[in-house]
Amino acid sequence: MNAILEQVYPSRIEAIAALRDATSKSSDTERLKSAAGAVQSAAQLFGRAPAARLWATFAEAIECVVLLETWRWAVLAAEQDADRYLRAARKRLERLATEAGQTVFEAAVLACLAPIQTADPDSGAIRSALAKIPMPVAIIADPEPQLPDWARHDRPADEARPEELAVAFLEFAIDGKAASHIHWLAPQQTHDLHLAVKVSRWPDGADRIQLSPVSVEPSRTFELPIFEFEKPAGAPPYFFSETGRMVLHTPQALAARPYEFMYAAEFSPLDSEQPVVVAGQRVLRLDGTDPKQSPITGYYGVDRKLLEIRDQLRREPRIPEQEIADVLQILVVLGNLMGQTVQDALYPAPIPEAQFQADVRKWLRASKYIGSELEEQAQAGGGRTDLSFRGVRIELKSERKRALSLDDCRQFASQAATYAVGTNRLVSILCVLEATPKNATPFPVEDGIQIVPVQTAGSPVYVITCLVQGGVPRPSDLSR
Repeated sequence: MNAILEQVYPSRIEAIAALRDATSKSSDTERLKSAAGAVQSAAQLFGRAPAARLWATFAEAIECVVLLETWRWAVLAAEQDADRYLRAARKRLERLATEAGQTVFEAAVLACLAPIQTADPDSGAIRSALAKIPMPVAIIADPEPQLPDWARHDRPADEARPEELAVAFLEFAIDGKAASHIHWLAPQQTHDLHLAVKVSRWPDGADRIQLSPVSVEPSRTFELPIFEFEKPAGAPPYFFSETGRMVLHTPQALAARPYEFMYAAEFSPLDSEQPVVVAGQRVLRLDGTDPKQSPITGYYGVDRKLLEIRDQLRREPRIPEQEIADVLQILVVLGNLMGQTVQDALYPAPIPEAQFQADVRKWLRASKYIGSELEEQAQAGGGRTDLSFRGVRIELKSERKRALSLDDCRQFASQAATYAVGTNRLVSILCVLEATPKNATPFPVEDGIQIVPVQTAGSPVYVITCLVQGGVPRPSDLSR
């Protein structure tokens, strides 16, 4: 859009002066015709802006006045068939009335010109009234978009159309490995990005093709390469490949969505044949979460497991982002508890479920992200859940008689799933303490976390099971 007030407003001033100043026949009508032409040119400068119609209406009104003045002078000079000018003015007015809009200015112009339809219109009064009508001041133009050179020329119907101009992205590889649907990328490190493309044909007039990343991400958070290839020799199709450097400057938070980038293709110079059809894998989704730089639970293996669970839940479109974020806040605390239980042997012997619930409640309330929002003994599905955070139900179990594996915990999953359905949630959490005496090495903490889908009559509900390993033997006991 362009500001054109200085260009168009002098024509408005000149038109008003011409309407007010009635002199001799020849100079008067010529001045009015010139003013009408200048106003019409101003209307065209506004392009698609609403003001264009107002200026065109004003120009047409001046043309009606020109015909009216010509009729008046022809009558005074006793010219033959002088009424033809009056008839023309009336026809111009009728056309203007059908094309005018509903604005106050256009209505005032039509009312001012209405006396033309009378038997003996007073041109002086009409001119004076038209010059006094206030007109909205328009500043901005909206020009009609200009077609590029390649689109201005019609192609004969019998001329064969060229093959579609297409750029196919064949491969994205990061550090030598094919890019995943969501590719994890360590932030604040330089990585290789390899690109392979296929171009169906080369357009006339183009000397290079540029492949550039497009994203809504803040520009300071990433650097991705721009690939350029010169016009090749030989017959199409053409294949290009190149490797550039990329870096994510900022690690992501646990609940943040992946970075997303799209590569666009453009031939240079810009007036060469366009548009370009882009196909293939041209979107990069990069996960910049790094537990080493920004620890989550304090246990790297558990952190990686929580990221896997986050990504798995995100692939289920029915689960809202906020519910996933709430679940992750709980898992961060439970993951830390699971790690400390093994590392510091927090539960050397079995304990009652009520005591385990009190411990978990204390751990969860200690999180500044949970605190007072943690509920105890909340109603759901016709029963009482042990703990609840923002509608996410937490079912606790303490096994004191027999050893349990992670798969054995599936027997409790249906109960936890029922609580989730009762509060219109799709995810619940089951935390089981198994503290029976053991004489074997504990398994890695992250292996005690899994998602168990529980099938309902409709769609599944997901129960995230956490198995807390108590009763861990002392390392010295295992050597006896």
